[in-house]
Amino acid sequence: MLDVPSVMPWKKFQEWSKVYGDVMYLNLPGNATVVLGSAQAAADLLDKRSDIYSDRPTSVMHQLMSWDWNLAFMPYSQTWRDHRREFHQFFNQREVVKYQPVQLRECRAFLRRVLTPSVDLGQHIRQTFTGTILKIAYDMDIADLNDEYVLLAQKAVEGVSVTTVPGVFWVEQFPILKYIPSWVPGTYSKKMAEFYKPIVESMRDKPFDEIKQNMLNGNVTPSMTSSMIERLHSKSEYDRNPINEELARNVSAVAYAAAADTTTSAAQSFLIAMSLFPDVQKKAQEELDRVVGPNRLPDFDDHDSLLYIRAIVLEAMRWMVVVPLGLYHRVIRDDEYKGFLIPKGAIVTANAW
Repeated sequence: MLDVPSVMPWKKFQEWSKVYGDVMYLNLPGNATVVLGSAQAAADLLDKRSDIYSDRPTSVMHQLMSWDWNLAFMPYSQTWRDHRREFHQFFNQREVVKYQPVQLRECRAFLRRVLTPSVDLGQHIRQTFTGTILKIAYDMDIADLNDEYVLLAQKAVEGVSVTTVPGVFWVEQFPILKYIPSWVPGTYSKKMAEFYKPIVESMRDKPFDEIKQNMLNGNVTPSMTSSMIERLHSKSEYDRNPINEELARNVSAVAYAAAADTTTSAAQSFLIAMSLFPDVQKKAQEELDRVVGPNRLPDFDDHDSLLYIRAIVLEAMRWMVVVPLGLYHRVIRDDEYKGFLIPKGAIVTANAW
């Protein structure tokens, strides 16, 4: 267990996979953990055998930090299916086209903001993506870099990123440790959870409650949240997809949390790539000048014509993958792969680094 580094473990897993192969078994106390070190192994198990690998392990830290409402961390169950169905209604291929005007507005605002050199570029990026999803999910507008909801999301996802490293917290291997008071020396996981729990709960509840109150006051504007709340108050026995307030609250917050972290990191990776590879940036600018010209900014109508830039974006995401270990899976029955037994209940993660 102590051989697993708490910082960037994916690099160590990559080293090990070169020595031990693309299917590695980690004998962690209380958990059999399998690390997949190739795209082929990940596709063979997590994709082709998704019927037995779609479950999620229960994380004690997620429970202590109050993240267990998040669709991404839920075990495969009817609750998970209900949340996924509702989330998909707002983020399927047909629906996401409706959000393009919001995305364009925020991108243009970003270009104006970066003219202020005294502010960290990363913060401008975070404001852009948090502002986009807050508008879509809650119809809220962000005032500035110090907006309450930008800082709230940033702080909330800060803690959960640490919990994705296998073997870091002893409480995951020995759940009984969660009952030890936080004042006892050595209970770092409990102290950490107590710090982040109210932040996570505020991130989930505060914007939802604000929209709910606005609607009670007669101020209704279109958004994911208002749409779900309206359905709460117009229930029908013929409704094929009934919804409750807890589900609506969770689905809105899932979108809010995800956009505040992963999309921000992906955009930062792209900008780093452009600064490190000026020749590539030059070719991208040439394509932009040729397709768009000097008199306007690009929009979604130009998407299919900007082939080189699209390829750069995909390569930047591959080159500096945002979540190298992805989210843990749990196999629901014994399985065999390449002569290895993967026991029922084993945690399986794919290393994309």
